[in-house]
Amino acid sequence: MARKSKNTAPPPEDSEILSYSNVPYPLAAKYIGWSDVSVRYALQQGRAPFGCAAQNEETGTWAYNISPGLLVKYKHGDLQPWQLRDVINLAADGIQQVLDTRLAAAAKLVSEMGGRV
Repeated sequence: MARKSKNTAPPPEDSEILSYSNVPYPLAAKYIGWSDVSVRYALQQGRAPFGCAAQNEETGTWAYNISPGLLVKYKHGDLQPWQLRDVINLAADGIQQVLDTRLAAAAKLVSEMGGRV
């Protein structure tokens, strides 16, 4: 019995990727040398800097959006990967700064009013 050979077509060129408005994840995977599963998981977990994924709560299915420009930048090393926890920490720090500023302003206002609220 003859074995099926794997598709050995070369990965797509930058121009092909840039011709899409939303790159299909199997094509994106081939372009950057990842497996389809790795690309889907990275998108689902918010760890792919070149796109995002959204799950339909009713059906459980996923939709993927991969930016052609960001994907090309990622492949060429012009877009560094990031960790979701780093983004969360950055957002939390920004929120904390806003809260601290507002609380300081409120405390100053209360102080100027002689402690009366």
